[in-house]
Amino acid sequence: MRRLPASLRGPIALALVALLAILVAIPVLAASPAASSNPGTDHGNGKGPKASHEAEVAVTIKGTVTATTDADGSVDYTITADGKTVRLGAGPNWFWGDKNPLKAFVGKSVTIVGEQSGDEIDVQTVDGTAIRAPGKPPWAGGWMAVGKIHPGWSQAKADRAAARGADKAAREKAKAACRAAGTCAADDPDESEAPEAS
Repeated sequence: MRRLPASLRGPIALALVALLAILVAIPVLAASPAASSNPGTDHGNGKGPKASHEAEVAVTIKGTVTATTDADGSVDYTITADGKTVRLGAGPNWFWGDKNPLKAFVGKSVTIVGEQSGDEIDVQTVDGTAIRAPGKPPWAGGWMAVGKIHPGWSQAKADRAAARGADKAAREKAKAACRAAGTCAADDPDESEAPEAS
């Protein structure tokens, strides 16, 4: 058997290794990711469960609303229809507290219209009555917009935001005063700039 010239052995060996790597990688890359053993869990990021990736579907469901209280005092609302129980959502529990609009319908047979994703319906109307006004929900905007009831609010954060606001107002007031007097230092060279050589 005749041997390959030394100048061809390296490139051919490299090509064979690359081909082998491709053949091994194709099935690995084509495989779908493994499902989590507990989907929707915390995932260690401290942000709570991830949102469902299922598309929301408009639904109308008729049944009896029930409420259950968790160990932490959080109330979950459900409805059972056609032998299937689904959770009802009208916004975050921390926002509503005892004033959840679904509370008035517990124990009543109602018709709910909303958008379903997985086993949860985002309620829009109950018996034709809107749960909230259309548009941006009242709990949107973070702790600065919602205030003390938001889980991200703290007195320290509120104090820092108030101090920043007061500092900004003082700067704006000083800037307006110097503009009115014509004494603003906008035309003076910046301290970091070197003076021009003469």
